[in-house]
Order: sequence, then C-alpha cells, then structure tokens
Amino acid sequence: AQLLLLRTQRRAWERRMAELLLGGPRTGRDKTVKDPEPGKAFPGGEIYLSMPGLGDRLAARIAGEIGERWDQFPAPNALQCYAGCAPVTRRSGRSEFVVARRLAYNRYLGEAVQQWAFCSLNRSAWAREFYDSKIAAGKSHHAALRALGNRWLEVLWHCLRLGVCYDEAVHTRNRTRALKPAA
Repeated sequence: AQLLLLRTQRRAWERRMAELLLGGPRTGRDKTVKDPEPGKAFPGGEIYLSMPGLGDRLAARIAGEIGERWDQFPAPNALQCYAGCAPVTRRSGRSEFVVARRLAYNRYLGEAVQQWAFCSLNRSAWAREFYDSKIAAGKSHHAALRALGNRWLEVLWHCLRLGVCYDEAVHTRNRTRALKPAA
C-alpha cells in the first residue's frame, strides 16, 4: 500500500515538474499545454522537453541548474565548462595531455548531463552513433558519455539561443554537412 502511494505521489510530482516548465498542465495524447499562463512558464521549458532523453524530471533538473538566465553563458564552451563536460588540456613544453574532468564545476548539473547522455542513447540515432564511435576509438563508457553530454550541451545552447525546439532531422542534416570533407 505504501509503495502504491509513493507511485501516485511520484507521478503527481512529475506532472508538476512539467507544469513548471511549460506554464500549465499538459493534456491529451500529444501532451500539449491547454491554457498556458505565460508568466508561470520557465524560459525555454518547451525546448528542454523537446530534447531526446530529457523527461519531465531530468529536464526540470537541468533547467533548474542552468537557471533562467542561460544567456550568462556567452558560448557553448562556457556552459560545458560550467557542467564539467569540457575536457581540460594541460600543456608543458612539448607534451600535452587531457585531464578527464574539471575540479571545480556544478556537480549537480554534471551528473544530470551524464544521465541525459545515457538516456538519449535509445532515443537519438546520432547520439548512439557518436557514443559507439567513441567506444570504438578506445574511450571508456564514462568518457564516451561525457563527450556525448558535451555535445548535447552545445545543441541545447544553440536551441536556447535561437529559441527553437530540437528537431532530430535538422540536427542530423547540419551534422552531416559539418562532417563532410571540404571539397
């Protein structure tokens, strides 16, 4: 009986997280907001929820850690450094090596991005390809997830800056064009 009560409370909490991101309760099969209240919606809430692998709770967690002022990050790299996903390069003379993770970063955001990267593997084709290519290159599971999370933060930053929801087809087309060798 207690577990059933916890389950219903958890579902109510998940609905509330979505309401906070979108500014109103979602209804229907497509889960659209019926009567949104513009002042109550989190800035970019629909963008967070459009990302593959981000459900109500994880999207709310990442949005909460980044904050309402995402424009405080002038470039994607600033957001990646804040989350601890950007690699740290150390140079000394002729030698150069990459340290796995930053020492000072928002650990809550870093853990949420790592979980997001893992959840996106089953929901995004390019994310799975990216992860598999990192594993084939000899990276560990966590290093590959960190690299994928780094890429997701870049995509999220661009979507927030442009004010558009994520579209897998558009991203795949842009990625293919960027990876194509210059002729």
